[in-house]
Amino acid sequence: MDCEELINLISGYMDDDIDALMRNMLEEHLRICEKCTALLHTMEKTVCFSRDASKRRKVPERVIKRVHYEIRIRYKK
Repeated sequence: MDCEELINLISGYMDDDIDALMRNMLEEHLRICEKCTALLHTMEKTVCFSRDASKRRKVPERVIKRVHYEIRIRYKK
């Protein structure tokens, strides 16, 4: 497996959505490739930060109302 193939599979790997053979090949590549390992760790951290940020912040009520208003106006038939 090369780096480009890994990049195409990394999301499925993180979501545990690839078969065992691909997972083993990907993990073997990660053992020898520092760049791809760094990419995986960066993506994992990004997902964690995004989850944490979404838990801490609540969308203001006025924003929610505005979005609903815009949707009603734009999609009213």
